[in-house]
Amino acid sequence: AFTMQNAQNWLGKVVHIQLEKHNDFLGIITNIQYTQELGHVGSQIVLTGYSKTILLESGQKLHSWEDTTLQDMIREVIKQGADEQLQNDIQPEFTHKIDYQTQYAETDFQYIQRLAKTYNEWLFYDGEKLFFGKPKKEGKRIKLTYNKDLYNLNISVQATASQFSGFTYNETYNKLYKAQTQNKVEGLPMLGNQAFDASERLYSTPSFEYGRIPTGDEAFLETLLKKRQEAAMADANYITATSSNNHLRIGTIVEIESTQALSPAEALAKGLNQNQVHYKTEGIGTYIITEITHKATDIGEYENSFKALPAFIKKLPEPQIAFPKAETQQAIVIDNADPKGNGRIRVKMLWQQTKNLRTPWLRVMTPDAGTSGEVSKNRGMVFIPEVGDHVMLGFRYNDPNRPFVMGSLFNGTTGAGGQSQNHLKSIFTRGGSTITFNELETSILVKDPSGNTWFMDGAGNISVTAPNDITLNAGANITMTAGQNITTTAALNISESAGVNKATTVGALNTMFVGGDSMMNVMGKLTEMIEGDMISETKKERNEVSNEEMNIQSTGMINKHSDKEIQNNSAEKSKQF
Repeated sequence: AFTMQNAQNWLGKVVHIQLEKHNDFLGIITNIQYTQELGHVGSQIVLTGYSKTILLESGQKLHSWEDTTLQDMIREVIKQGADEQLQNDIQPEFTHKIDYQTQYAETDFQYIQRLAKTYNEWLFYDGEKLFFGKPKKEGKRIKLTYNKDLYNLNISVQATASQFSGFTYNETYNKLYKAQTQNKVEGLPMLGNQAFDASERLYSTPSFEYGRIPTGDEAFLETLLKKRQEAAMADANYITATSSNNHLRIGTIVEIESTQALSPAEALAKGLNQNQVHYKTEGIGTYIITEITHKATDIGEYENSFKALPAFIKKLPEPQIAFPKAETQQAIVIDNADPKGNGRIRVKMLWQQTKNLRTPWLRVMTPDAGTSGEVSKNRGMVFIPEVGDHVMLGFRYNDPNRPFVMGSLFNGTTGAGGQSQNHLKSIFTRGGSTITFNELETSILVKDPSGNTWFMDGAGNISVTAPNDITLNAGANITMTAGQNITTTAALNISESAGVNKATTVGALNTMFVGGDSMMNVMGKLTEMIEGDMISETKKERNEVSNEEMNIQSTGMINKHSDKEIQNNSAEKSKQF
């Protein structure tokens, strides 16, 4: 006899339920109950479990992929979550490589459901195998006849919103794409098409939302919206029924027909014996089972109830799974050498660092960014984080597949703050160049690693210092004005050069001290205009030489004084008047 003690060994074990030779269900026992009821003889052991897809529900996970196909991603997820215990057939319609995909705080199965919803792929478990993508081979069709092995048949149609429009943005080409579904859905039967027409009339305004996939163009977006429309209309026409046929499972295609007895008049019209019962068969439709419940008793009684959709629909209804909402996250910069030269960076979020994963190239938010008529690139503030920096990530539309860099963060080893009174504000570059704002002094200091400084002390003074040279170049004029004094000092030489004229104006005393010799070369005429006296004194000899005539003229007297002789020498005659 089975007891709770030996039954508990079944917990977590695979259960194999065989409904008939080729209809098996493989599941996992997750709960065991031992029940007794007052007044009843004996007890019951109740086993509860799930399909083997429960192996993919071990807990929420974080993971990411780059340049990977849906097929490879899902196979990896199943391999990690269920190893070889879950048979699968992964054949998605979407075969392109995906730039970046994130499993974000989801179980493995929730993530697979979300991918099926995002790309409108088929997803179902037939009792033995998990299918992602519409099966390439159609299984054996099963014929069900109403009033024979099929009863309680309900045929339903329903109106549903089926008009979609949306947009997506391609940052590489700076283009906004828009698309809208058309007024046709393939694969619907007559009732489905009637439901679609009614849905269009009832819900005449299409939705408008951002694209579920971040990149693409109009054609790509329109294809995705068309798939959503096909999924929305997949159960516009459906049937529910009860059957005694134990060959049915999810994914089975059934051909449903009804058999009714002919009336005597109908039998007579067909030339049949009116004394016998004759039947007529009418086809109802071909459907694919999407939900089924099996019931069996210990005395051999069996029935099932199922829901089925038209067999030729292109898509299944979308899984009822919510899209995750990503929170802001911390990351570390691993690369800033953008191969396209757009100032993007690669980072690793904290959970990616433990798995050696990374993001794609991400845009960096800045207070001002764009272009202008004069500046084609980099108009605004350009500060690209350095490798090793900590940054904060945001996510467009809270989509974990659309991260961007919001800004940078100091940590306990890199931040020094603004001092005790928070009076220092600064910009430090990687090479050591700085701009420091001192709020106590209201000063600004600009400095580079060589020792060059530009200091505005906040009291009206500016100091410029260079360990080597300072060069001023102007295409036109340079004007210097001082309210008081201008002092120029050179440890060695001062050179001035003017291509044409030089004018110096002194309002009062002009004093020049020369420690050595003074030389003035004038290539043209030298004119001295003095309103007052001119006094010229030399401590030693004075020589005045002219290669031509020398004239000394005065409107008054000319006096010559010498403590010794005055000599007038001429190579020719001398005249004195």
